[in-house]
Amino acid sequence: MLFLYMNLIFKNYWKLSINFIFMSYILMFLPLNSFMSNLSMNLGMDILSYMMIFLTIFVFSLSILASKNFFKKKMLLFLMFFLLKIIFFIFSLTNFILFYVFFELSLIPMMIIILGWGMKVERLQAGIYFLFYTMFSSLPLLFCLIINSYYISSSFIFLTFSNLKLNIFFIFFLCFGFLVKLPIFMFHLWLPKAHVEAPVMGSMILAAVLLKLGGYGIMRMMNFLCENMYKMCSFFISFSIWGGLLISFSCLNQMDLKMIVAFSSISHMSLLIGGLFSGMMLGLYGSFLMMISHGITSSGLFFLVNVFYERTKSRSLIKNKGMINIAPNLSMCSFLMISASMGTPPTINLLSEIFLFYSIMFWFTLFFFVMFMMLLISICYSMYMYAYSQQGKLFSGMYFFKKISLMEYFIILTHWIPSNILILKSEMIFFM
Repeated sequence: MLFLYMNLIFKNYWKLSINFIFMSYILMFLPLNSFMSNLSMNLGMDILSYMMIFLTIFVFSLSILASKNFFKKKMLLFLMFFLLKIIFFIFSLTNFILFYVFFELSLIPMMIIILGWGMKVERLQAGIYFLFYTMFSSLPLLFCLIINSYYISSSFIFLTFSNLKLNIFFIFFLCFGFLVKLPIFMFHLWLPKAHVEAPVMGSMILAAVLLKLGGYGIMRMMNFLCENMYKMCSFFISFSIWGGLLISFSCLNQMDLKMIVAFSSISHMSLLIGGLFSGMMLGLYGSFLMMISHGITSSGLFFLVNVFYERTKSRSLIKNKGMINIAPNLSMCSFLMISASMGTPPTINLLSEIFLFYSIMFWFTLFFFVMFMMLLISICYSMYMYAYSQQGKLFSGMYFFKKISLMEYFIILTHWIPSNILILKSEMIFFM
């Protein structure tokens, strides 16, 4: 299938991408109890795997359409589809050791994409940060998985892990490898660098799919950590919520469009961590919805930033001013995507944030004030990003402006539509 896709995409890549997108929409409205639960001894699916695979197909299809200039390079195509196959295996495996192997294997194609087709000369540093942050955090995870699987449970299958009484350091290292991948505050420095230096396809895949591997791994481990996680809940919730507030403040100080979107992803992931460790089913539901909604909207925002970059050859807010004067349709699309990321109704982002806010407030009521500040600041930096780039006078150094193509409008709206219509399918959370 890999070589079949390669042959097809060299000839009519846009036809294949649009077929993938329509297939994703069809999958979205299938009955949720009609999927294969067990594919083989080490492969299986539930609603969490099903929706993450849907998100993967959807974002990869749009990244193909967004990166048509890159597809003259056969090596990049091979890396893209190799990464796609790895992610399919990650979301379908039921064996912890195989899951860890493919979890780490997904770093290699993305690092090569950043190093080979990155934007600037700092891509080497970004690739090293990306590799060593995640590899350093996951080595204790491997050690704990081997101890727990072999010496305690005598099995590597997710469902056979029992609810064990574990040491607090053991639990910390089991969660730490996935939390750095999300990323959690203070271990997030690899994410802005990787996003800024990666090409548009790398940023879309990294934000929409690879960041969700950490949340997916924690959800899988909650099967046998449910009574042990309360030992670390207070630490992880307070650390992530206060870190998310500081990251939200730093968004107001950025002049690079990609940096604003990257830091806003860290702020959203801090809410996801708080919901996962709250111990409530609403927190689990909200985290699941946040993974889907953030994957769609952040991918759209990175593509929108790339549309600006292709016209002005800069991601600076100073040089991307007054876009409403020459591209009012693009300004409208920008407003729709930024408002969807901000969590306006009827987007699925709003539903996920309501669930997460309620679950974290149930854990500690005074967190209401911290989360209210996070919500207020997220509105501030979203409107700051929109108003600063669309209003005002044009940059005096801009002597030409390439016309917006129909395909670019199609990609932006294809990101915006699912974030609004998926709320009609929000009963999927009750099948987890």
